[in-house]
Amino acid sequence: MKLPPLNALPAFEATVRLGSMTAAAEELGRTHGAVSKQLTHLSEQAGVPLFRKVGAGVTPTSDGKLLAEAARSALGDLERAWTDLKQRSQAPVLDIAVSATFAMRWLMPLMPRFYQRRPDAQVNFRMTGKTRIPDDEIDVILTWDRLRRGFHDDDDIQVLGDVAFGIVHAPGLEMDIQGKHLKVRNRCVQQLPGDVWGAYSRLTEITVQAESKTSYEHTFLVIEAALAGFGAALLEKRLVEDELKDGRLIAPFGFQTIEGGFGAILPDGKQPRPLVKVFLDWLQEEAKGCPP
Repeated sequence: MKLPPLNALPAFEATVRLGSMTAAAEELGRTHGAVSKQLTHLSEQAGVPLFRKVGAGVTPTSDGKLLAEAARSALGDLERAWTDLKQRSQAPVLDIAVSATFAMRWLMPLMPRFYQRRPDAQVNFRMTGKTRIPDDEIDVILTWDRLRRGFHDDDDIQVLGDVAFGIVHAPGLEMDIQGKHLKVRNRCVQQLPGDVWGAYSRLTEITVQAESKTSYEHTFLVIEAALAGFGAALLEKRLVEDELKDGRLIAPFGFQTIEGGFGAILPDGKQPRPLVKVFLDWLQEEAKGCPP
């Protein structure tokens, strides 16, 4: 791409529009000498005169007028695009990627409290799953299923709180528990990569023997399957808090806390906007106030 010296174009456009290097220098906050030097360099690069003297001022040549028209159009388009970008960066709109179950069962009921803090905000939810959401379409990704991701340190995750995982089942489900060993006819699992049950067993030393497993696309279907008595499920405590309280689900081994298991991931190369920081600070407060 062959372009003129871009840093000289604002001085050139202002000089043509105002008819004076002195006036252009004042508008741009530069010295007369700096503007004159840039215009001389621009003419040298063009290979043709761009201005001629008229009294105390200057006027563009026919070649200068052609360049000035193009420069004015280009700089105008650039200014409008830049203004639009700045407005979007400051807009109170937040796009977050989060699992449907986590949003429905924990985050969504808390959102009125966030809107009390930022009534001007608009938070849009994008559901995570098998299909990756393009980075340029979201501001932040919330992650809570650290059994799938593993327990190594992740530099890209801002820790918001802890999570707790445990095996749950409906009352009356046929099973056999001997110490830290569970024998059950069926396990209810989610159709996602990662050996969640293996990671849980390694962490807790609780082993599970099952004759079969039934897979579901979403976590909320796993929850419903467990409630219906279809088998045992491995779930995060926040997602089944109500069912545990009213006895519709039982956690025979309790829940294993995973420190720092709830976090936020910023898309690669994306600088967090002020609203993102406000939202994540609020989430961190909520996670502390509602520990797993």
